[in-house]
Amino acid sequence: MLSRILAFLFFASLSVTSWAQRDYQSYDQLTFRLKRLSSQYHNLCTLTSIGKTATGKEVWLLTLGRERAAEKPAVVIAAGVQATQLATTELSVQMAEQMLLAASIQDSVYQLLRNKTFYIFPNLNPDASEQYHEKLRWERTGNAQPRDDDRDGRIFEDPFEDLNRDGIITMVRVQDTLGQYRPSTVDPRIMVQVNPAKGEKGSYRLLSEGIDNDRDGLWNEDAEGGVNFNMNFSYNFPHFEREAGEHPMSERETKAFADFLFSTRNVYSVFVLGPASTLAGGVSFAPPKVSLPAVTAAMALDEKVNQLVSQTYAGHISAKNFPVVNPTPGDVVQWAYFHYGRFSYSTPGWWVPLMPSAEHYPVPEEEMTPSEREDLHFLKWAEENSVTGVFLNWKPIQHPDFPGQKVEIGGFAPYAKHTPPIHLLKPVAREHLRFFYAYAHLMPELKVTSLRAAPTADGNTLVTAEIHNQGSLPTHAKVGDLLPWVSKVTVTLRLEAGQKLVEGNVKATFESLPAGAKVQASWKVKGQGYVVVEASSPTGGKQSKEIALR
Repeated sequence: MLSRILAFLFFASLSVTSWAQRDYQSYDQLTFRLKRLSSQYHNLCTLTSIGKTATGKEVWLLTLGRERAAEKPAVVIAAGVQATQLATTELSVQMAEQMLLAASIQDSVYQLLRNKTFYIFPNLNPDASEQYHEKLRWERTGNAQPRDDDRDGRIFEDPFEDLNRDGIITMVRVQDTLGQYRPSTVDPRIMVQVNPAKGEKGSYRLLSEGIDNDRDGLWNEDAEGGVNFNMNFSYNFPHFEREAGEHPMSERETKAFADFLFSTRNVYSVFVLGPASTLAGGVSFAPPKVSLPAVTAAMALDEKVNQLVSQTYAGHISAKNFPVVNPTPGDVVQWAYFHYGRFSYSTPGWWVPLMPSAEHYPVPEEEMTPSEREDLHFLKWAEENSVTGVFLNWKPIQHPDFPGQKVEIGGFAPYAKHTPPIHLLKPVAREHLRFFYAYAHLMPELKVTSLRAAPTADGNTLVTAEIHNQGSLPTHAKVGDLLPWVSKVTVTLRLEAGQKLVEGNVKATFESLPAGAKVQASWKVKGQGYVVVEASSPTGGKQSKEIALR
């Protein structure tokens, strides 16, 4: 039934669109859309802000499953962590819209939101992504916190310049026998970095469009923009790197995000819609620099869980050529696992579908560089889908920094590779919604499956409870057992007035309970009446059962 509803939602909204409609929403437009959504489905969701950016923009949080939101196991979907990937923001909002509409007409989806909470962050770096809507468009990744990139005591002294006055920043190639680039033999528009170790020689230098304002031999190295959200987290923080920030969690946006998560005990897993492809791309986290046996053992157990989740994801996504992009230092997805202690995954959500190789390619694909192959596939995809304006053909210009030399301007348009026409995201959102629906049904579910009371020789009652994780995933990530802020499985005995606990602890805690696993707890109780046994975990659910003393 769910698949038929999602199919209806898809075909009802799909229409023939033009290139002009791939213009993604600004912060103000997105804010209006989110507020309208929360108003329309006020009984199912809430819209709140976790903080403000340096320019006063709200960092929005859309909570689906608003009833007892903090008391139910939750999934975090974090989008916009890389400000150039505007499709992740659109994808997250489309998923929310489809889920809310489905919940309003289908009882199974409504029940899903009664049992689970989805915390959706549509855009975690709105100051940077807003550059897409500015008069001069360039791929900005840093927020609005001023930053001295080249550490010369000045800021923004070497920005981008629009040399051909077309409103966008592309690339400049300078003919130079000492250059490190050459035109592709397949498509001369594409520039390929040579490999000197293989005896390859370049014929061009490749620079971003602009002028060396401060005459230091670097171009546009201190443009407007501050810290990259996806580089400012504490795990493997890239000290002194451009856009990383002065220290981990130095930014308003990253601190607000982390503060919310640390205060939210019911988060079971974090899904990042971002550059890395750990969810199904066959890549894993950078191992910690310490090799403690406890950490190694925990990672090994969690990796088995990750494989199951990856297989589930691959089974719901039609584009099978999953990109291979490794996590990077200071990013969200690795921090969420190692320092926050939750299962954590990353996927770009949308990528260029696999394009059959053209027979006329003069070289086999395996002899191309990965970037060359990626660029060729993208251009072919754009051509076959009538997506125009993604590449500006190289044209000669007079460049003041290179008098008398052959200089051309052109290359890929900013944002082109990460902003497909919006209508193409509708089936992608539908597939991801199906995945999250399936994932929610894999999540842990604690049950008190056996509760017994037996009289003892000394006139008391022995109460024994068996707690069973009936889900297909463990109650929490094993690495979470090493961190004090990850709540463990708790089994609690509640006594009535006049009863006394003779043996055992009123509250017992257990480490991560694997899928299908059981644990036992027992107590010796003196008195009459009833006792209540409650098994609970913020990420695994809660159940109580009552039994009479013998």
